[in-house]
Amino acid sequence: MSKTIRAVLALLLLGLTAAPCRAEARQNLIEYVSANLKMDGGLPPAEQARIVSAVRARFADYGLKVVPAKDTTSADVVMRMIIEGVFDQSPENRIADVAFAAWQALSRGAPPEVVEGIALYGYRKKISGEVISAWASGYKNLTDAKVPPEVAADLIRNAMEKDWDLSTFNLFKQNMYAAAKARFNMRDYATYLFGTYLAGQKLPGATAADTMGYFKKCALAKIQPKLPPYQGVFSTKPSEKIVYEVQPMPEAPAPQPEPVRPTVEPSQPAQPTPEPVKPAVEPAAPATEETPAHPTQTAPVKPAAPVKPAATPKPAPHQPTPAELGLAMGALWPGLYASAQTYLGTPYVWGGTTHQGIDCSAFTQNSYGENKVRIPRVSRDQWKTGDTIQWKDLQKGDLVFFNTMGAGVSHVGLVVDPVGPKFFHASSSHGVMQQDLSKNYYKTRYLGARRIIP
Repeated sequence: MSKTIRAVLALLLLGLTAAPCRAEARQNLIEYVSANLKMDGGLPPAEQARIVSAVRARFADYGLKVVPAKDTTSADVVMRMIIEGVFDQSPENRIADVAFAAWQALSRGAPPEVVEGIALYGYRKKISGEVISAWASGYKNLTDAKVPPEVAADLIRNAMEKDWDLSTFNLFKQNMYAAAKARFNMRDYATYLFGTYLAGQKLPGATAADTMGYFKKCALAKIQPKLPPYQGVFSTKPSEKIVYEVQPMPEAPAPQPEPVRPTVEPSQPAQPTPEPVKPAVEPAAPATEETPAHPTQTAPVKPAAPVKPAATPKPAPHQPTPAELGLAMGALWPGLYASAQTYLGTPYVWGGTTHQGIDCSAFTQNSYGENKVRIPRVSRDQWKTGDTIQWKDLQKGDLVFFNTMGAGVSHVGLVVDPVGPKFFHASSSHGVMQQDLSKNYYKTRYLGARRIIP
């Protein structure tokens, strides 16, 4: 047998043995969901089986699509919808419906990072993948045009709660996009647009046209628009004076190499650099194309300017500690708890910041902010603030963090009772509510806690 034939046979044999390995590595969507649920320590096998069965029935043939090993983005979004549903203790059929709607939205090209937040509305009301796709793409269009996220979120919240059809949603989206390009104050603009339309006096097209015309007139006259009464998920009122602001811990800077210092001979001590001598006569301007030097004269050389030493950076202004300001959780707690209680029942709205709709990190930020303590807006930055607290040391007012999406900090709550412990948080399906942290699924998703005020 020639070497060539032996080489060909070896390659064929390698291909035959490698094929089953590749086949085993390939997973369809149902297999991907099942494998990930098995790795989740918070779900007993019977509950896993019920969820997989519901997802299989809802996805039908779509569940047989292979998940590309190099791009699991869509499958990961489906998993995150499932995990959020379990976290909220939603029924298996509703979990499967929300996951499928998210999958449909992604298949229409909607941005995954937006679908993750907006598809969660499906836990409050059944929404199709087509609608989620339109909302998600519209949200990204508006925020790309510098519309504040909470204002864009309010458009979607209104569309969801008021059952606006897609033509109304798209009309308002385009109108707001044009207003952002015109650099109008978008909080004021949305307040006028939504407030006028919800008053029920005009159709969507007339409302949008009148709003644009009114703001153009106000801009030309340099006057402030008169806004109708409107309660959305964003606020047009200035925030209260903050007594204490907690900033997230900065990332550790990369180590810098030690600067190379010039070598000095032992017998020759370093001499200070002499100051340059200023010439007695001001030198002529250097030659340029516009002012050439005189052909018979040589312009004297202007000495180089002395090198100024690097300015010593000013120390950061002192950030007063809670103790210096007389703040302590014992004194802060009654107000903090009262503020948190006012949000109970407030519906979940992705990007929402008011009692009309709120997300998890805005709930904790507002509860502290209404008591003159400012913390960062998003949960991953809140995670970097305050002092690390162990489970056994949890107290009222501590922030507790969870990994609900499988990719780090994605959810935050506020401890209201160390016995349990019990905490308030913004649930996707039930809004702001109280839960018991010791429940198995919360414990398995629990990342840790931070104490803002000692």
